[in-house]
Amino acid sequence: MRSKAWHLIRLLPVLTIIGLWSGCAEIQQVAEEQARRSGDERLAKIIHGSGTLVSGLLPISYEEEQSIGAAISLQVVARYGGVYDQPDLTRYLNLVGRAVALTCDRPDIPYHFAVLNSDSINAFAAPAGYVFVTRGLLKQIRNEAELAAVLGHEIAHVSQKHILEVVQRSKRLAGVSEAGLAYAHQNPDVFKNLIDAAAKKLLDEGLDQDKELEGDSLGEVFAARVGYDPTAYVTLLTRLRALKGDDRAFFKTHPNFSTRIHAVQQVIQTQGWKPTGVLLENRFARVRGKI
Repeated sequence: MRSKAWHLIRLLPVLTIIGLWSGCAEIQQVAEEQARRSGDERLAKIIHGSGTLVSGLLPISYEEEQSIGAAISLQVVARYGGVYDQPDLTRYLNLVGRAVALTCDRPDIPYHFAVLNSDSINAFAAPAGYVFVTRGLLKQIRNEAELAAVLGHEIAHVSQKHILEVVQRSKRLAGVSEAGLAYAHQNPDVFKNLIDAAAKKLLDEGLDQDKELEGDSLGEVFAARVGYDPTAYVTLLTRLRALKGDDRAFFKTHPNFSTRIHAVQQVIQTQGWKPTGVLLENRFARVRGKI
C-alpha cells in the first residue's frame, strides 16, 4: 500500500504547474488527461478543481471588467429612468469627468459619464469607468467644483475597484465561486445571476461604508489636483444635509452626512488646502438650465 507521502510527491509537479502556470488551460488539460489515463480519477478531479478554484481567485481582467461594467450599467439605466437625452449636458459632464479621471489611480482606462433621467438624488459607478449622475443630484449642484467632487467620488470607486470587490463576493452568492468568470461568461444564465447579485448589492444595499468614505476622500483629492476648490464638496454635502437631515434615507446606501463631511474636512486639513481653487459657477450655470 503506497503511503500518503508518495501521493503528495506525485502531486507536487502537477500542483507546481497549476500554481505557476494556472492561466494555461492546455497544460492543465494535459495533466488532467494523463491522470485519467493512469486510472487515477481522484487525481484528475483534484487537477480540474484546482484549476477552476485558481481561476475564481485570479484578479478580474480588464476585458471581463468591461463586460461586467456594461451589464451592470444596463441595470442602472433601466432602474433610473434611462439616459437623459441632452447632448450639451452630456458633453459637459464628460469634459469635467475625464479631466478629473486623468488625476486618479487608473487614468489609462476610458471613462464614460451620463445623466440619468431621474429626480432621485444619487450617483453610481460601474466597473470599467461607467459613471452616472441623476438629474435630481445635478439640480442640487451650484458650481463645477461641486460637480467635479461628485464625479471624483464615483471615479474613486472605479479606480479602487470597489465594485469589482462586490462582484467577487457576488460570485459566491450566484453559486459560481469556484467556477471563475470565464465559466460565467460561457453560461448566460450564470452570468445573469452574477450580474443580478452584484447590481442588487450596488443599488439596493450599497457599498461598505468605509468604501464610500474612501470614495469621498479620494474624490476630493482627484478634484483638487485639477485645481477645483477643495471646500466645494463640503459645501455640497452640507447643503444636502440641510435638505433632508442627517440620516441615511436620502442616500440610503451611504454613511450619514455628518460622518462624510468630517471625513472630507480631515482630508482638507491633512493636505493643508485653502479655499483658493476655482468654482466656475458661471460655466456650470450655462448648462444648468438644460437639467
